[in-house]
Amino acid sequence: MTHPDDVQHQPANLAAEARARLEPHAEEGYLVSLLLTLTTRHLRDEALAQVAPEDFANVAYGGLWGTAQRLQAEGKTINARSLAAAADTHGENAQRTLARFVGIVPDPADYPHSIAEVRRCSGLRKVVQATERINQRVMSAVDGSEALASAHDELAKLDNGTGKQARHSETFRDLLTRLDTELRNPEDFRIIPLPWPELNDRVSGGLHAGRMYVIGARPGEGKSIAAHQAAEHAASLRHPALVFSVEMGGVEVAGRIVANGASIEMSEISRRDLSTSSWRQFEEYRARAQDYPLVINDRPDLTLGYITATCRAVKRQTGLDVVVIDYLQLLKSERNLPREQQVAHVSRSLKQLSRELDCAVVVPAQLNRNSVARGKAMLSDLRESGGIEADADVVMLLAREVTERGEPTGYLNINLAKNRHGRVGDIDLQWRPHYSRIG
Repeated sequence: MTHPDDVQHQPANLAAEARARLEPHAEEGYLVSLLLTLTTRHLRDEALAQVAPEDFANVAYGGLWGTAQRLQAEGKTINARSLAAAADTHGENAQRTLARFVGIVPDPADYPHSIAEVRRCSGLRKVVQATERINQRVMSAVDGSEALASAHDELAKLDNGTGKQARHSETFRDLLTRLDTELRNPEDFRIIPLPWPELNDRVSGGLHAGRMYVIGARPGEGKSIAAHQAAEHAASLRHPALVFSVEMGGVEVAGRIVANGASIEMSEISRRDLSTSSWRQFEEYRARAQDYPLVINDRPDLTLGYITATCRAVKRQTGLDVVVIDYLQLLKSERNLPREQQVAHVSRSLKQLSRELDCAVVVPAQLNRNSVARGKAMLSDLRESGGIEADADVVMLLAREVTERGEPTGYLNINLAKNRHGRVGDIDLQWRPHYSRIG
């Protein structure tokens, strides 16, 4: 018969056993032994590039590993003496740890398994640690929304879970081979056209994966319309698109997209009073557009962590080519920094997200009031941070054109103020707000 105390201690024992399985002592010891023998120097150098000090469950081993990486970077010899002398911890402690491996000759055949096991366990421990932090933050959260946001923020810091290691360094020969393939097979190179041919001519054919596009404008000047129109056009060409909308609900965003796609007056949709002809146009548009790979997320308290986690999930499940975040200055940063630094951090993180997920990120952004008084917006008018213009690959500044008497001309000026891959300059397109359409 099981004693009640035994039952009480079972979860703790199970947790201890689980943690023990995430601490590959033999494999970590194997890696440390690579540091002490000249015969496996080529394996040592490769391992130092693949495994980080924090990947070790054994803190002493991780400390020695970090010391070896520093010695390697400085071009110094790596052996028991140099490791003990350069170790951050007390030299005697390092010597005692290293003494366990003196005379051990690691078998090269064990190398692949040891590397894989140390990294696998490291990844699992990071998930365990994240869940523990989530638990702590949830217990102090004000409500469920804040708790969920905290959980997303923690999970966003983890690896995307694909297990695929990105290649950050390639030889020039390999890069030329890849470029040759793309030049000979341009149809395989992913370019997502924008709905405005005049603009495509300037931005290398349209949206490119790994690039960030900023649409700057004052309120009501068309930045959201432009972003939604770009997302719908991409989805119509079967490029999966994800729209995050902070200010508007999902149905409102859908209404704007329908107004543009079906050429229905926005006022009819807003009143929920469609004419007979508009109903026919709506049904025709719905029939062709309802299966577009377009997802709209209207969570009002968006954080950078939530966006990152959501994008990674969508990328894994269905693929993702275009991300629209409407708009940049409304995003919450998890960091307790001055507002300008927060916006700069968000901007930089979105640029990194475009690289990580190999997708185009389109971000509407507010302009300062100074742009109105001046008559023409500048890059420096991007509100709350100069980091936005530094991170963006393309910056489009929108403004409705008016006559000298202040009357609207029916045109919208797009000032292509920054373009890393083409010409800058002005483009004039028709402004049709009654259809939520540009062009």
